[in-house]
Amino acid sequence: MARQDAQRCRVGLIGAGTFGLRHSRFIARSDRAGLVAVADPTFGSDRPVPDELREVARYADHREMLARGDLDGVIVASPSEMHVAHALDCLDAGVAVLVEKPVAVDREQARPLLDRVAEDPRARVLVGHHRRHHPAVAAARSLIEEGRLGEIRAVAAVWATHKTDAYFEIEWRRRRPGGGMLLINLIHEVDLLRHLVGEITSVQAIASNKARGLEVEDTAGLALRFENGAIGTLVGSDSAVSPWGWDQATDDDPAFPYHPGQPCLLIAGSRGSVSVPDMTVFTQPEPSWLEPVAQSRVPVQGADAFARQLAHFADVAAGRARPLVTAEDALRSFEVVRTAAQSLAG
Repeated sequence: MARQDAQRCRVGLIGAGTFGLRHSRFIARSDRAGLVAVADPTFGSDRPVPDELREVARYADHREMLARGDLDGVIVASPSEMHVAHALDCLDAGVAVLVEKPVAVDREQARPLLDRVAEDPRARVLVGHHRRHHPAVAAARSLIEEGRLGEIRAVAAVWATHKTDAYFEIEWRRRRPGGGMLLINLIHEVDLLRHLVGEITSVQAIASNKARGLEVEDTAGLALRFENGAIGTLVGSDSAVSPWGWDQATDDDPAFPYHPGQPCLLIAGSRGSVSVPDMTVFTQPEPSWLEPVAQSRVPVQGADAFARQLAHFADVAAGRARPLVTAEDALRSFEVVRTAAQSLAG
């Protein structure tokens, strides 16, 4: 059985690609988790070992890593089609799992994992929609749940930045279905909207690949209807210059420049509205378009969502917390975006 440590979670990592290395850097900054082992099939080949992984035990087979028996949790950052199989192997070894999004490529593939979690109370699975852990998201959710905004009527979200040409040197990002910014990037916005506003009952999409001429989309717009009657829009582009996106509007990832005070999500209700993540709140004593709108700011402290996600994962691994983002929850966000992508193909 894995050792439970109240102070520091001993973490293994499956996948040493872009996302795996990103996780290793965040673990290095954490005071709640430590990376002790990593598994990737390229180890033992001619591929150079990344600097971030030189000081940890390395395995070409993740099952050999799991056989160590001293891991508290494992982060699965392998290719998406392997997420379910690798997560199940971790659960079989008795360790908690943090699975990168998407949790699976469809519900049928996810079924064994969903069934395992439903049937086994010891199965602990957290999905890596890290933005939910940001304190601004918690603050916005509290405003909504407390009724301070009234009934939510409309939402608008934007994610716009300009990816470099080097990003698309990886073949699947140029041509493979799912390689565009809908499933790579906008899935995070969809997950936040579901978390804050409620379930999405219908989605329509339009998209363009004009900027680069690749097979995958570079710009897309979604029209959303929520279960509570609210209407929303989500616009995204990976070929536009702006500070209006989660990565630029927060200080979560030092790889991205920080532009404080910029919103990327607007939520409007019958009694007030809020912009996120800057948490500016707008209200009226008596709602009227003829009356001025009062403005205030909800203070947010300690805005490192990745550190908070790791701390939460340590608590999940130790049995002190239930996963904030379950496999079923994450799959619903994926299904909304996949429905949008399929509507483009039709």
